[in-house]
Amino acid sequence: MGGTPASRMPEAKLDPTRGPRTQQQRREETRRALLDATVESLIEVGFARTTTLEVQRRADVSRGALLHHFPSKAELLVAAVDHLAEKRAAELKQLASQLPPETARAEAAVAGAAMGTGERPAPGGDARTRAVLGLLWQCFAGTFFKVSMELRTAARTDPELRAVLIAAERKLRDRIVAQSRTLFGRAVAEHPGLERTLDLTLQLMIGAAMSSVLHGEGSRLDDLIDDWKALFPLVLASAAGAAGAGGVSSEVTDRKKLKGKR
Repeated sequence: MGGTPASRMPEAKLDPTRGPRTQQQRREETRRALLDATVESLIEVGFARTTTLEVQRRADVSRGALLHHFPSKAELLVAAVDHLAEKRAAELKQLASQLPPETARAEAAVAGAAMGTGERPAPGGDARTRAVLGLLWQCFAGTFFKVSMELRTAARTDPELRAVLIAAERKLRDRIVAQSRTLFGRAVAEHPGLERTLDLTLQLMIGAAMSSVLHGEGSRLDDLIDDWKALFPLVLASAAGAAGAGGVSSEVTDRKKLKGKR
């Protein structure tokens, strides 16, 4: 292999204007360079051509440095998705300050329910909820989803990748639910049907984003997401009933019993 010998290859691309770095800083910079290179490669050349050698070349690191941080390709790829998710979570946190405030009516309904002076509200039709759903949809319209789609497709026939990707996606789903609770107004965040409704929302957005990648139709899909925003309060109220009695409706329980008898 031509170029600089591996023994002399730098740990990562360096900025000559910066002062001396600690060993921990060098490790973090190397890891970040590898993850950024992986994302770049997945977007530009796809999963099949994103080899560890390709990532090593793009990050300009030694083979030993790559293997130190990521012993397997599957771990490297899943870490890249997590890397993007963390970036997106930070962006959402910054955008949270721009969300519309929760309506006084919704806050009063929550207070009334807590004091036993009224029924539990079925919120979700306010401007803040619609804005949060819009932010979630943005997560499926950029780099994050394109990389996730590459890995999901590859994981179908790659048992090692599938195992680590399943674990990573479960962790990501829990992170999205937790962060959404901080973004929605109190009335939605404390609603018993929120988690189930968010799961439905995420599945809808995954399917819509896949259609967008394959067929375009961005404006039509945006209209469908707007329709979902309008339906969100109704689904939230319906999911609250399914969330009662241990988190499943009697209909779901009956279906599980029938499956168990087969």
